[in-house]
Amino acid sequence: MKTLLTIVLLTLSLWAKGEGPSLYHSCKFCHGLKAEKTYAQKVPSIKKLDESDLVAILTAYKKGELDNYGYGAIMKMQMQNIPDNLIPTLAKHIKELK
Repeated sequence: MKTLLTIVLLTLSLWAKGEGPSLYHSCKFCHGLKAEKTYAQKVPSIKKLDESDLVAILTAYKKGELDNYGYGAIMKMQMQNIPDNLIPTLAKHIKELK
């Protein structure tokens, strides 16, 4: 019973923070906690992109239409977990990271 309660509380805490942090969760491993990292000395910080560019780039990766820096397949796989209607939410969250 304690385990179930813990799971419920953790789930509620994620929703209380909004969708942005949960959408960005898997991104932080390559792009950094604040989207500040340069990945593999190739991919520049995504924090520097403006919000509309982020939406366009993430959408293109999801569709498999983009292969910047040779990471298109990885990004397509990552973006499959993000619903199309939440890509703008993810982009907005990236720009708000501090």
